[in-house]
Amino acid sequence: MEKSEFRKICLGRKVYNRYLLSKKISNEIYNLAKNYKNILLFIPLKNETDIRGVINRLRREKKNIFVPFMQDLSFKMVKYQLPLKKKKFSIFEPVNKQQTLQKIDLAIVPIVGITLDFRRIGFGKGMYDRFFAKLKYKPKVIFLQLSPCISKENVADKFDIKADEYISFNIRRKNERFNNFSRFDIIRSRGLLYSEKNG
Repeated sequence: MEKSEFRKICLGRKVYNRYLLSKKISNEIYNLAKNYKNILLFIPLKNETDIRGVINRLRREKKNIFVPFMQDLSFKMVKYQLPLKKKKFSIFEPVNKQQTLQKIDLAIVPIVGITLDFRRIGFGKGMYDRFFAKLKYKPKVIFLQLSPCISKENVADKFDIKADEYISFNIRRKNERFNNFSRFDIIRSRGLLYSEKNG
């Protein structure tokens, strides 16, 4: 299976009860993120986990919240501030365009799909890959997804970023040598394990 085919499968799935699933995932994210000071989050698209409540809660607790601001083929980090403006690809961004040089401790990254070795399959623009490739340090990276879409085949490229941890509505897995995804994880979460055989 090619990466583009796997991406199409993941994007083609319907996810119901986004509000309830997002609420459950948001509780996990908040409990994890509250232990960090400088955090890269994202402003969610319609098919992504709605973490706006987490952003607001962490801001009230005086955490430094940053979000992507598209720039050429990648993005720069800017401080999250209202109001937000709708840009290309239906992405909302702060009006503030000033790049921050602050080091982040934690990055929470939305994904379209994931491989068994925790590599990210995104929308195909490569923005997160380019951003992380330029960082001279490594923050903790969490991948976030409403419902699991996991490829058994090695569809990722070497430059696709890897997560330290993966969270969906019913799976939370750390990227450890002997603790990767199992078929039980997928069945329990009602997600799908895609391979060449089952498409």
